[in-house]
Amino acid sequence: MSFSKEAIELPSYKEPTKGLLSYLPSSWVPYAELMRLNKPVGILNIYFPYLYGSLFAACVTQPVMSPTSVLLANAKLFPMAFLLRSAGCTWNDIIDRDLDRQVARCRLRPMAREAVSPRNGYTFFTAQILVWLSIVVQTDKPTIAYALFAVVLAQIYPFSKRVTDYAQVVLGIALAWGVLVGCMLQGVNPATLVVDQPWTAAALACVCLSYIIWSVIHDTVYAFQDIQDDAKAGVHTMTLRFENAAHVLLSGLAVAQVCSHMATGLIIAAGFWYYTGTCFNTAALLAIMIWKVDLMDPEQCWYWFRYGSLIMGWTITAGLAGEYGQRLFAVK
Repeated sequence: MSFSKEAIELPSYKEPTKGLLSYLPSSWVPYAELMRLNKPVGILNIYFPYLYGSLFAACVTQPVMSPTSVLLANAKLFPMAFLLRSAGCTWNDIIDRDLDRQVARCRLRPMAREAVSPRNGYTFFTAQILVWLSIVVQTDKPTIAYALFAVVLAQIYPFSKRVTDYAQVVLGIALAWGVLVGCMLQGVNPATLVVDQPWTAAALACVCLSYIIWSVIHDTVYAFQDIQDDAKAGVHTMTLRFENAAHVLLSGLAVAQVCSHMATGLIIAAGFWYYTGTCFNTAALLAIMIWKVDLMDPEQCWYWFRYGSLIMGWTITAGLAGEYGQRLFAVK
């Protein structure tokens, strides 16, 4: 596929002159870009659901887990999330390379500009997955099974935008699966909860649902940057489907997300810190974002995707960590 006239008139690729990538050999830069090493914030978007699952398990387990065991589990989850995110970005760029050439913001990605061949891209992806597996296999068999399914979900996402307007939902499910992986690594098997503690399983499902909804919200805002190019390229997104009712959609999703957090708190009999950190602050952030964001301004969409994700992630983490701390000190 050749570049369009509009794409040719856009600025050409320039090697990075600052940041981590500027210190790498030129031949390494395209692979670092495939991993999104130049955009480290995205790592946390993958890590946060792992963290939520781990902290949720710490909150509901009796006797209360020690802080050391919680911290060690969270430390183990970070490289898993980092490598899976890197491999997922590589896979996405391989599959989407023809579409990316038609989107101004994405046309200079390594696969789109042909800095990396498809063959080398697949080889690099395989190498990343193998390194990820070398970490995952050090856990127990149930955790391995949950983690492997996360890879399957991540591989499905790039294809979903070709066949459904709800690719953001598919992405949300893939990301939220990390909640179950984090929970499993703490020794709490979600499948076992369904049988032995159905109400706790329902609370865990609400944690997953809340992150699916948040993923749909922030990725829909993010996709408004490319709405015109996506329409021309034939990419299916909720942004295009709900272009004329975006704020109504986002507002409804925001209410659903806060309700999911509230349901989790009610089921596990959460205390003050959870409701303040996770529920109240989440509601406030969503209200401010939906009220202030100008969806027709790409810079604002990028700002809220980047910083909104960080603030939301740490807000929910703080609420769950506060709930764990409250239970820990109640025992002491």
